[in-house]
Amino acid sequence: MGYWDLIESRIQEAIQAGAFKDLPGAGQPLVLDDEDRLAGDNWLGFKILRNGDLTPEWMMLGREIERDLARLEETATRFHNFAGWAAAEGDWPGYARRLARVRDQYAELARSIRRKQDQFNHKVPAPSLERPGLWVEHLLGRLDESLAAAGAPAGLLESTEDVA
Repeated sequence: MGYWDLIESRIQEAIQAGAFKDLPGAGQPLVLDDEDRLAGDNWLGFKILRNGDLTPEWMMLGREIERDLARLEETATRFHNFAGWAAAEGDWPGYARRLARVRDQYAELARSIRRKQDQFNHKVPAPSLERPGLWVEHLLGRLDESLAAAGAPAGLLESTEDVA
């Protein structure tokens, strides 16, 4: 009897003994979380580990990075909203401190994500699972460009650095 035949016979014996009756989720599709895709072809093994609270540290870090990236996008949206309101009202000085504060939050979060991405890439078990790091200065430059495109006066955010 081969290996696969042995496995199949054990499964059939368990079925006949009723070992698989009334299991939670029986007949329901397997629910896959977004984080399952982080493991690539090994998703099932990592799902089993996660269900046993044995998630590898690099996968937990990957999940944290995904949440932080969503927060980064929300922060960028907040920045663009303030810029839009300042342009619509023609009140750039009135919004300057808020814009500077949100840009600083964006920069801090982007740098934090970059550090986590570097840690993640160091811990993943295969190079194919590595993630490209954020180019923080480029992202900040894009925020500044969007501000200029909205009509903000030059040096608007620099003038708020001295103000408490």
